[in-house]
Amino acid sequence: PRLLKIHTSSNSKLPFQHLNIVHNKMNHLVALVTADFPYATETLCLFMAIQGAMTVRKGANSKKSMNWFHAFLKSTLTAYSGAAFTNMFMGRPTAMFSNDIFFGACVIGFVIVNYLPMDIGYHFFNTFLGEALYTVFSQVFRMGGVTGFSDAAYAAFKDTPSVWYPTPIFGPILFPVALGNMGGFFMKGFDAYLEKGMPWLFQQALASATFYHFYAHDAEGYVGQTVRGVVKPLGIAFMTLMGADEKEREDDVLFAKVIVGIFMLVMAVVRMPQFLGPSYSPFTALGG
Repeated sequence: PRLLKIHTSSNSKLPFQHLNIVHNKMNHLVALVTADFPYATETLCLFMAIQGAMTVRKGANSKKSMNWFHAFLKSTLTAYSGAAFTNMFMGRPTAMFSNDIFFGACVIGFVIVNYLPMDIGYHFFNTFLGEALYTVFSQVFRMGGVTGFSDAAYAAFKDTPSVWYPTPIFGPILFPVALGNMGGFFMKGFDAYLEKGMPWLFQQALASATFYHFYAHDAEGYVGQTVRGVVKPLGIAFMTLMGADEKEREDDVLFAKVIVGIFMLVMAVVRMPQFLGPSYSPFTALGG
């Protein structure tokens, strides 16, 4: 069977065809961070639910003493507080009600972690491989939340910017920041969540949403124009390396999603306990 399609033009030279092979292979990274693969929604929702269930199982329910309903709702809200509540700020229906995949994933993920024979689900996801799997895929879910919620806020406010700047600034940044931190506020409370400084999820969402918004949306403002003027030549070279075609190389939104995705994915892996740990932050000055 053909595993890889090589794209060539009529005047391509055979010795250079391996470059296209390299690009197509590297494109798997772009496909991952932009969730461009089969059954992406189902996969990401399931691993997000598994991460929530594992967090509760390794923490509050480590002795399996919680009532199953208590443990289930705690697992669900640990994973999906943002999806459950943040849309209400924009007068939109919560994804937990509007998309069956979200709540269905919570049920399946909870069962996998807590009720498979011989506790095999919990034991597998407690290994390095299992933790790496749900760390990577749940982070890809969050990447989509940052960019998707920024897009939604920009679409809602783009026709009514302030008189001081041609593009709405704060809404498309703060909306995804709220998404990423709703769980912390809901589960820990306002003071307990913030008492040690700016939590990592705040730092991550604020940095990612700010770059994404100005690069992808700010077509007329001087901030967006300046950022693209500096970054875009490097971005075109990078997207070429990733195997992008001519149209994709010039796509500011795609490039911003890829950069935000790679940054968030690297941070998720680096902050695993087996590496630098959850206390690590590249923005130490902003943290507690």
